Formats: sequence, structure tokens, C-alpha cells
Amino acid sequence: MTSRLIHLLLIGAFGQLWSFSPRYTNTLVHKEVRSRHKSQLGVGREENGIISVSVQKRFPDATPAQAKDAWMDYHWRKGGGLPIFIVSSEDSPKERTIYPTLMKEQLNDDDVEEDQSCVEISYTVTDAGPFFPGIKPGSHSANVTFECTNQETVMNWDVSFETTKFYTLYDAITLWTVGTAASTVEECLTLPRCLNVKTVIDGDIDPYFARKECLEFVWASGGGLPLPPPIPFGDKLGEGDGSARRNLLRIPPIITESIISTATAEEKTSFQYQLNNPGWTTFPFLLHTHIGNVSFSSTAQGLAIDWEVEIRPYQIIMKPIVEKLVEATVSTLVRNLRVRLIEPEAAVTIQPPRGNANLTMGLKEFGKVSKSSWLGGVLESHLSDQRSTKEQTLSLIQPWTWGRSGSGDERDIVQYQWTDGK
Repeated sequence: MTSRLIHLLLIGAFGQLWSFSPRYTNTLVHKEVRSRHKSQLGVGREENGIISVSVQKRFPDATPAQAKDAWMDYHWRKGGGLPIFIVSSEDSPKERTIYPTLMKEQLNDDDVEEDQSCVEISYTVTDAGPFFPGIKPGSHSANVTFECTNQETVMNWDVSFETTKFYTLYDAITLWTVGTAASTVEECLTLPRCLNVKTVIDGDIDPYFARKECLEFVWASGGGLPLPPPIPFGDKLGEGDGSARRNLLRIPPIITESIISTATAEEKTSFQYQLNNPGWTTFPFLLHTHIGNVSFSSTAQGLAIDWEVEIRPYQIIMKPIVEKLVEATVSTLVRNLRVRLIEPEAAVTIQPPRGNANLTMGLKEFGKVSKSSWLGGVLESHLSDQRSTKEQTLSLIQPWTWGRSGSGDERDIVQYQWTDGK
């Protein structure tokens, strides 16, 4: 089913282009502010050239403090869902540099907030960088308030600055960036989407051994996906978890993941992990958050494997694509892990085309690949394929049907479903 990645990556490329369009369709821009804005960009251009933008969002399930924390985490530290990179030092967390524009911003000193029903953040651009000429130094001001109103939190984000040129362009850029970042904060405060993938393996397989094999095979070696193996780094996990290290880097895309914790009980083991750098560097996995929990437990039916994933994907066009990518990846990893646990040393022979003995000079095989890999699943399915030549030919243009695939319903050995989180 991971073959569907090939198909979805193409769709995702188009989705990326669409994602650059404004994602703030539900953003409220105050009419009175926009009227003043038009006046300043029209009649008042030659006099002051002030650009002023105001964006509002409502968060029914968050307190002002929670909304402020989300703004700090997902916008200030991670870029607000924009195609940018943020660099900030631990010594100066209130200062940040935005790449590739080289713009520098700084948070103003926060006052002590005794009233938790309304909290506030203010910041300013200290250096506009080389790509925004005309912006008057020291003229930029931005204020973000989070106020509790009628059992919901209302965020008002106001930005203004003075420029001597490119009024219309800077107006559009400011409205797009602030609007997109505001939508990102909104998305990160919504309930996550949850994928649950489960399977049961007959036989007496120790959950402790199963977790060790999963960490060795899936975490440290890539789980048989048709991608380069991940690059491990950091310290090793605890005794009994094999050679797996706590962190890894997957290329492509550029994804770093970390084991958060491991747990062991009498009849159950588990580990939890997270994606560390969600954003544009992980395209096409455009996510705000990704946390997974994998558990192994002994049951009357055998070894039960449950893989749960909570994600907050970018909205609009990318959401269904990201969900399908995560579904295809995780379900394929579970299918490959089943084979690894049932037939750990099994391999599939790479055989020459049937009926072409002269072309292959009598060779009966070209080599072997692990049966627990994606390619091993494709070859195994091909060797046992009893369909007609026509059906097999048609399947060549349907890569999502190659190898170990299934519907994920109750008739499938690997079952999965999506739900809304809590």
C-alpha cells in the first residue's frame, strides 16, 4: 500500500502550489481597519505610507493562555505554517531571524498579566532585511491579544508599519503572512485527527521481544519502505531495546523523529515517538503535529499490535493527501512487521521473466530480497499472482495495489480507521 506514496507524491506536488494560496478564508479582517487601510494606501500614500492590517480568529476550545502558548510555539518558534525557517538562540529566545528573507524580529518585554481573561503579545521588526526596501526603520509595530469572550477566546492580531515604496505589494504580503499564521494557530488548537492501525498475530510472541524487533526493524532500519534507511543519532535506548537510538533522520523528506518514552508492563510493552520538525521541510507530510504510540500486548488470540497516530495536518487541499500518506505508510509498516515477526529470515527470489530462458542465459534467479520489505511484498504477490495477463497489465498503472495492500476493514489482517481526537 505504500506504493500509493508514488501516486500521492505527484498529487502532493500540485497541492503544494495550491497551499501557497491564502489559507485564511475564514479570517475576519475588521471593516473599519480595512477602510482606514485603504485610505492610507490611497489618498494618504504620499503623506505617510502607513500599512495597517488586522486579523481576528476565534478559538472555542482554548483559554487565552493556551491560545498564547500556541501562538508562541507554532508561529514564533516554528514559522506559522509559512514556507520559512526560523533561527533563534537559547540565549535570546525573544529574538528570531527569518530565512530566506533575513528579516529580524523581537518580542517586547511582557508585562505581568494578572488578568488571565486577556493576555497580550507584542513584537517589532528590528531589521527588515535586504528584500524589503522602503520600510522605515523603527516604524513596525505588532500587537496580538487573546481575550475570553462568551466562553471562547478571540485573537486580534494588529500589524502596522510605514513604507516609502511597494505599498500594494507589502499590503498583500502582510495580509497573506499574518492571515496564514493566524490560520495555523487556529489549526493547532483544533482537535487532532487520529489513525488507529491494529493487527493480531497468532502464536505466542513475547510483547517485549516484539517491541525490540519493531525498534530494530521499523525505527532503526526503515521498516522495509522503498526509501533510503534512516540515519540514527543520539543516545541508545534502554537495555533490551536493541541497537536503536533515540533519534533519527529520514531523507527524503527531511524528517527528524524522536522516541519520547518506552513502557513495560506484565503483558504489554509500548513506545511513544514524535515528529520534531513538522512543516515545509517535511513535504509532502505537511503537518503541524505528529505523535505516535505503538503497543504490543498478549491476548487470547495472540500478539496484538496497536499503532496510534495523532496528527494535525495543514488544512484545505493538503489534509486528505497527508492523511492518505500517513495511512499508507503506517499500514505498510505494520504489514511488513507482521512478516518480520512470523518469518524473520524469509526471503523472496528475484526470478527472470517467464518464457525467456535464452535471454537470461539459463539463470534461474537474480538474487533475493527480504520478504519483510516492501519490494519483497511486491515480488511475493507477483509470484503468486493467478490473475489473467490483462489484469496484471492493468495493475501496472495502479501502484497502490502492488505488494501487501488491503482495504483496512474487518476482513483485512491489518485494520485501520480515522477518527477525530479528543
